[in-house]
Amino acid sequence: MTATQIRVPKQKRSIEKKQRIKDAAIVLMSKKGYHSTSSNEIAKEAGVSIGTFYSYFKDKKDLYVELVEDVYTTVLSPLDLESFPEDMPLDKIIHTYISYVFKGHEYMTDFQREIASLSEQSEEFREIENAHKHELTELFVGIMSNLKNDIKVTDLKTASYIILTTVEAVIHDTCFHNNGENKEAIIRELTQMILNYLFK
Repeated sequence: MTATQIRVPKQKRSIEKKQRIKDAAIVLMSKKGYHSTSSNEIAKEAGVSIGTFYSYFKDKKDLYVELVEDVYTTVLSPLDLESFPEDMPLDKIIHTYISYVFKGHEYMTDFQREIASLSEQSEEFREIENAHKHELTELFVGIMSNLKNDIKVTDLKTASYIILTTVEAVIHDTCFHNNGENKEAIIRELTQMILNYLFK
């Protein structure tokens, strides 16, 4: 089926059927991994024919891309940095951001572990994830631009990359390998470390 023939479900029954496929894929990919899960297995788990699967998705990768988009939408939708009050202190912004990222990683942790693993294995899969990180980087650059007279860093884009990557790496390790242990202390220390990096 070509891209122009992919169905966009509008009726309740079709929407529910597509969601069953997505839910089945999350269960199987979380347990077996992306590469060890076939489109046929997903269709069977969802209780639909393989033809129905291909009426909603071009292939397994197309499905995966949509699942990653769903995860990022769910995880980042509460984190609208632009809606924070203009006079909100930077330490509060950073603390809130780190707390939201932690909360986000507690959502479908096994599937997010697979997303992280695939990103490490392949540039192709890394690009799928990076598309969702670019906007967050730009938001951080904007926040730091408003503070450029107070912070010691001058390369705001690189500084934003360092902050976001450090936070993500620490939270990945904490959630994926240490069951979220010592979460509050990690949020506190990460916040202080970033403040020390930014300010004179």
